[in-house]
Amino acid sequence: MSKNYYFIYFEPEDWVVFREVKRFEAGGFAQATYPSPLPFYGAIRSALLKLHGVELRYHKRPEIPEKLRELVGDENHPGKITMFGPFIYSEENGKKRHFFPAPKNVYKKNGKLKKMEYFEYETKISEITLPGVTWIKEITNVEQPEDPFIELEQLERFQIGEDFILENPRNYVVEPKVGVALESGKKQVKESMLYTINTYRFKNGGFFMITDSEETKNAVEQLEGVFLGGKQRWARIHIETVKTKIFELGKEHFNDVNVGVMLLTPAIYDGGIVPKELSFGSAKILAVACGRKMIISGWDYMYGKPKPIYHAVSPGTVYYLDKFVSESEILHKSKLNLFGFGRFIYFKYEKFDKNS
Repeated sequence: MSKNYYFIYFEPEDWVVFREVKRFEAGGFAQATYPSPLPFYGAIRSALLKLHGVELRYHKRPEIPEKLRELVGDENHPGKITMFGPFIYSEENGKKRHFFPAPKNVYKKNGKLKKMEYFEYETKISEITLPGVTWIKEITNVEQPEDPFIELEQLERFQIGEDFILENPRNYVVEPKVGVALESGKKQVKESMLYTINTYRFKNGGFFMITDSEETKNAVEQLEGVFLGGKQRWARIHIETVKTKIFELGKEHFNDVNVGVMLLTPAIYDGGIVPKELSFGSAKILAVACGRKMIISGWDYMYGKPKPIYHAVSPGTVYYLDKFVSESEILHKSKLNLFGFGRFIYFKYEKFDKNS
């Protein structure tokens, strides 16, 4: 059954960048990263505070009325603003298309995309022993997919075991830029402090976040836009209602067996790529298909220093489970889940029969 969600669109008017929080190095490369939910929460929160007349000063905690604090929260709690993402969208002739990170358990065989099956064979990943592996039974003509995203309708097909395709939206480019670091408190370049960084530039599109919260929708609708990412680039905001079933498929659709979960947003687990118990609630993790970890941090506006750094599991990571468990049992395993981390969808997988 489909349900209506509010998609919050952020359309940058110029290039935008989300950078790892680290010191500049002479001749170095400041690594641009795909953004986590945190910069979008920060942008919305700052815009709402300014809208309500709260003065924001660097290195100083703002004085926020209690009722407004209940809405916007603080660095430890999102308040009543609940959303998750970000994801990429494109728009052509008034029609939007929505792109999510591609699942990591996909491979290509003779030009057709397939999901890796589950095979009972004990394996070790980063010092973690799991009872099975994600399995590709084909031997020849097997390739790794090139496209890093999956469109919303195709994601629905992936969930229920139908044929699907991956894509790379053509409405953005990654551009290299060169910059210099300045002496503290001076408009003077530090000696040898030249660096490069990659930026996103969109044409007819941008990022979007998802919520089903009326309070979030009503609050964000008051904003024309926000300052987003490094160098605080302006992004226009608008909201539309989108109907989808990807978050509504539950236990009745999977018969409690051969069900996996795919991360849509980064997750921060105490065991690294998995929770330390190797389970989500009562469901054991049988196998994992994952990519590189992401560095999650941010800049503390009030104290002028980086926030704590986390090494998060990247979106698209897939977990094969031994049975279905509730959404809450999975979500609460990730740190920062109130800020949209650890969001996922369920999907069906096949089990490899070694006797066939």
